[in-house]
Amino acid sequence: MSTEKPGIYNWGKHEGNLEKPIRIPLASVQIDDETWRDGMQGTQSLHHPTTEQKDEYIRKVVEFKYVDHLDIGFPASGPSHRKEIVALINSANAREIKPTFSTAGRAAAIDDGKAILEVAQKTGTQLRADLFLDVSSMRANIEGWDRQEKLKQAMRNIDLLKKEGLLVMFVPERSSVTLPEELFEACVLAAEKGVDRIAITDTTGVLDPTGTQKLFREVFENIGKRYPGIKFDFHGHNDLGMGTANCIVAAIEGVDCLHATARGIGERAGNVKLEELLVVLDMKGLRKIDGLHIQEFVKMAADILAVPIASHEPIVGQKSTETASGIHASTYEKVKKGAGLPDIYLPYSPENYGLKPLVRIGPVSSLANVRAFCEYLGIYDITEEKAEEVLAAAKSGWKILSPNDVKEIVGRNGDLTDK
Repeated sequence: MSTEKPGIYNWGKHEGNLEKPIRIPLASVQIDDETWRDGMQGTQSLHHPTTEQKDEYIRKVVEFKYVDHLDIGFPASGPSHRKEIVALINSANAREIKPTFSTAGRAAAIDDGKAILEVAQKTGTQLRADLFLDVSSMRANIEGWDRQEKLKQAMRNIDLLKKEGLLVMFVPERSSVTLPEELFEACVLAAEKGVDRIAITDTTGVLDPTGTQKLFREVFENIGKRYPGIKFDFHGHNDLGMGTANCIVAAIEGVDCLHATARGIGERAGNVKLEELLVVLDMKGLRKIDGLHIQEFVKMAADILAVPIASHEPIVGQKSTETASGIHASTYEKVKKGAGLPDIYLPYSPENYGLKPLVRIGPVSSLANVRAFCEYLGIYDITEEKAEEVLAAAKSGWKILSPNDVKEIVGRNGDLTDK
């Protein structure tokens, strides 16, 4: 039985004739931080951060050079929100390292454009306006819109902001499920109005890497070649757990900028996790970072957003580089004795991102686990008999032994607190 919805375009089944990439990847893909805009549309952060907390976050993420640009809200949401946006931009402008900023608005709502313009005037900044509109006939039918009239209104708003000296990014919502002819029609109209960027969006998080590849090849073939001065962004969501993978494909296909949020906050299952994306881009040679700040950054973001770090969360979880496998520990022991040999069970060097590999002792462990964990605890002279006793305790108790469990068995003094 098909699970596809009528009116939803499936890029994974697209039968274009593009057999090779249209672009080559950039030496360093840019990052647009959407934490204080799209991230706040989610429900993961139950307490809205203060202006001071947002400002501290911006300072740190820019200091670490983890992002190039930040979208920080909807000025049309109200005077208090507009005031906060102005305060954040002014504070950042007073620092030595300054990012670029944008704020978002409905492309077809003139009042939204005027609110963005007000922020630009109050901050003296060449603000970028990120103007979004669902350009599909499906959405128009649901809302009772005149689709062509909405497109005309959007173009008038683009005209207004461009004439006032603002940069403009056109954001066709739900790009990934919109019929290609409708998506390209809207993008051409925006391009003819002189927009600086177009953000291709996977608003519903439905794309997979194959669909992402096909979508961007068609976008670059139909729009990019015709308007070579326009930059292209990718805004993904993580509903099917493929947000980071889709971003990597988009970067390989030659996209200029990727969107993400700290801790992956955002609507439903959230946006692409910024911290995860940064590390994978670094590993793939698509953007170099100083990974030693990743743990500090994630802890700060987790504290501000009240979104805890899961122990086994990829790359940033404290147990994400641990194992209690006897087979793996035995290999690890041999690797450690071999000069220059890597840990063959880890996809990256944890030390590059502020973590250390750790072998623990559990029910499926071997004596290699005992030796490795004891060495970690500073116990270098454990006898074979005591090692067998430690392993038996893990197997009979069916648990991961804590440092104090091991200390008690081997008869060592001093508190050895578990992680």
